Amino acid sequence: MTTNLYTRQDPAYKKALLLIILSAIASYMLKHGPQPLVPLITAEFSLTPAQGSLVVAAEMLGMSTVLLLVIILADYLDRKWLPALGLLLAAFLGFIISISPSFPLIVGLRYVQGILLGTFPALMVTYINEEFSPKLAGSLIGIYLGSTAGGGLLGRFSTTLLSGYFSWRQSFFILALVCLVVAAAFCLWFPASRFQPAEKHLGSLHRTILPLLTNKSLLLLGWIGFTLMGTFAAIYTYITFVLMAAPYSLPKTILASIFLMQLCGSISSAVSGRLIDKWGSPVILRASLLIMAAGSLITLGLPLACKFVGLGVFIAGVFGSHVAATSWIGQLPGVSKAPATSLYMLFYYVGGSVLSVVGGLCYHAWNWPGVILLILVCVALSLAALFQLNRTWQKATTAA
Repeated sequence: MTTNLYTRQDPAYKKALLLIILSAIASYMLKHGPQPLVPLITAEFSLTPAQGSLVVAAEMLGMSTVLLLVIILADYLDRKWLPALGLLLAAFLGFIISISPSFPLIVGLRYVQGILLGTFPALMVTYINEEFSPKLAGSLIGIYLGSTAGGGLLGRFSTTLLSGYFSWRQSFFILALVCLVVAAAFCLWFPASRFQPAEKHLGSLHRTILPLLTNKSLLLLGWIGFTLMGTFAAIYTYITFVLMAAPYSLPKTILASIFLMQLCGSISSAVSGRLIDKWGSPVILRASLLIMAAGSLITLGLPLACKFVGLGVFIAGVFGSHVAATSWIGQLPGVSKAPATSLYMLFYYVGGSVLSVVGGLCYHAWNWPGVILLILVCVALSLAALFQLNRTWQKATTAA
């Protein structure tokens, strides 16, 4: 790869940074925007909450599918054009979903949309690591992840607000239109990757894959990622059911404000990135997981304020944990950055797909306390994984 890395003085720096932010926002608007529409889709097609959650789960499963391919082929993939075309085509699929007549078709299209959007996360983090000075990479990854949080916020907030005035189909159409504009700008003006693909045959891919599958630290981080997106998807999918029902019965125009809580994720991402430089990923990851647990418990309170405050605290913990885990991957010895990041993202989105459905089963069986129980079990298991990860990490660093 190139040694001529971007610094703040390079003319391409500001343009690349702006488009990284905008494209991250757009891709995650399209990814998470349909989540608040699940109750409306559920009502239209006479579905259970768990069935309706397939709109969310299918997209995450699609992301997981393509991330599996990225793990294998990362060294051969263009860092600009694959994500650019993925975002562009995903926006077009948004238009088709908005007019789709059947629920199974919507689920299938969301799966394909997930495949297209899945080209974005791992390759953008890899682009930052490969194209920018190491002095900038950590903060830029924090900015990127904060932008994805902002995109999730804007997607959920806008579709919730729009659905108060338009149908869920019209809301989906408007969301796709916004993303199409950003995708076109990304294609036109984002600096091309200067990464040179590895000169090796596909037969040697086992040399890339085996170190990933035998790296205990990476697999433990992957499990933590699994619980992060999974619990995040579960809490955001089913809290809308709680707040639309008695005793709250919030109208959609007010319900939209709950998604402003994702600003806590944007702030947490930026703050965590700086704190990691000072105290290290293990400390910040542990603290962030405990913050997740505390936030989820707060939402059990009956007052409406508990739902909002608890959700904000929980989201801050999720994104703090995500930044810490992602940063830790870059420090793992003996693995290639792009495939390692892709494997983590694979666990991350599989967790979102699996636990969003499991959350629906818990909600159906035990209502909101069932969702919180699921979250607390996942946090406890992640803390156990972190304990083991710390032991493995300390042994590796001592041996080095």
